[in-house]
Order: sequence, then structure tokens, then C-alpha cells
Amino acid sequence: MYCNPIVKYKKTIEKDHGRGEIREYFLIYNTDEIKDKEKWKTVKALAYVKVQTMIKDEITITDNYYIIDYNIDIDELEYAIRDHWNIECGLHWRLDVIMKEDYSRSRKENSIENLSLLRKIAFNLASLDDSFGKKIPLQRKLTRYMLDFKNIENLIFEVIPRVC
Repeated sequence: MYCNPIVKYKKTIEKDHGRGEIREYFLIYNTDEIKDKEKWKTVKALAYVKVQTMIKDEITITDNYYIIDYNIDIDELEYAIRDHWNIECGLHWRLDVIMKEDYSRSRKENSIENLSLLRKIAFNLASLDDSFGKKIPLQRKLTRYMLDFKNIENLIFEVIPRVC
């Protein structure tokens, strides 16, 4: 058990889907030791999260560092980090499954970043479009855009101006 009155600490253990994860959260509010304090004057806390992932006999350890510019407690820190990764992983899954991002073979200069940005823009714009109905899956929307250019015109000239 970790005990330091200056550092807030929390440990979580999860076992799911054939793997185990131990997360240790460390949060400190004392930012006096930061060099060039004027440059970092908005920093309220620093956090370190150590994640140990166990799959069968293999253990991987990941160290994550966070600079925080608002008052937060250790439980809010855990929630914010987990929520961020849920969103990030959910978006990545959609980009991979629906937009086939992992199959991209672009390797020239900035093409990877550029195509990734365009996929995210297309994903977000298509998500805004409810002209096909509110419950139609994104993959069907994308198919309809490919099959009929009028659907893309509707997205560009009707849906986007309405939302903005």
C-alpha cells in the first residue's frame, strides 16, 4: 500500500475478456517544483498512471503522465482518463471497421495523418446527417453517399449549414 500525505493514490484491479489490468493513479497538487513557473502558471496538478496489463503469461507496463489545469480529485481523475480512452477506442474501432483505416497502405510524407483527418471529418459529418432517419448505421449512410451523389449534395448543402 502506497502512503504519502502529499500524493493522492488509488489502485484498481480489473479482470475481463481474458486479461487483467492493474491501474495505479498518483495525483499531486504541489506544483512548486515546476521550472519556468511563469510558462506553466495554469498547472494545478500533475498525475501519473501506471497500467499493468496481464494477458496469459505476458505482462506489459505502460506509464502515462498528465498535466492538469483545474482542480480534480483522484476519483474524477480516474473517470476522466477512462472516459477519454473509451471515446478514443470507440472512435478507433469505428474508423477501423467502417472506414478500413488499418488497411490503409499510404506511407508517403504526411499522407497517413491527412487521410486519418479526412476519415474523421467524413465520420463526424456523416454522424450529423439524420436525413436517412435517426437510427440508420453509419456504414449504410456511407454506402448511400457512394451510390448516389445527391446524398452527398444534401449533406454539404443542407445538413452541414443547418448544424452550423
